[in-house]
Amino acid sequence: MLEKSILMHCPPDRAFHIFTAQVSEWWPKTHRPTKDPESELFLEADGRFWERARDGREADLGRVLTWEPPHRLTLDFYLGTGPAQPTAVDITFTPETGGTRVTVLHRPKPESEALWSLRAQVFEKSWVAVLEALAIR
Repeated sequence: MLEKSILMHCPPDRAFHIFTAQVSEWWPKTHRPTKDPESELFLEADGRFWERARDGREADLGRVLTWEPPHRLTLDFYLGTGPAQPTAVDITFTPETGGTRVTVLHRPKPESEALWSLRAQVFEKSWVAVLEALAIR
C-alpha cells in the first residue's frame, strides 16, 4: 500500500471541489493517458473518471465508488493496470491547522496483485507528481 499526502491551504469543501470539479485544470499534463496535454479530465459523482482528448478520443481512468463531499472519495483506479485489473484509491480530506490534509491511499485489489509489485514504484512517483500539482492550486 502507498500513502501520500499534502496540505492544501483551504477548507475541506474547497479542497474536495478543486480535486473533483477542477481535476482537468491541475492534473499534470504529463500524466494523461491520451498524451494530449490539452485534454479534459472529468471526475463525476455518478461514477466516471475519464479523459477526452481534443480529437475526441476517450480514456477511462477509473470508476468512482464513493463520493462523500467534502470528506472522502474512493475509486477503482485504472491507470497502470486497466479496467479488468483495477487498483483501489481512497482519498480523504481532513481539516488540519492551516487547511486540509489530502491523503491518498493506493493499494492493490485481488485482481491487480500481480501487477502491483511491478508498478508500485511508478505509482509512488506518479502520486508525488499528481499531489505536487494539486498543492500549487
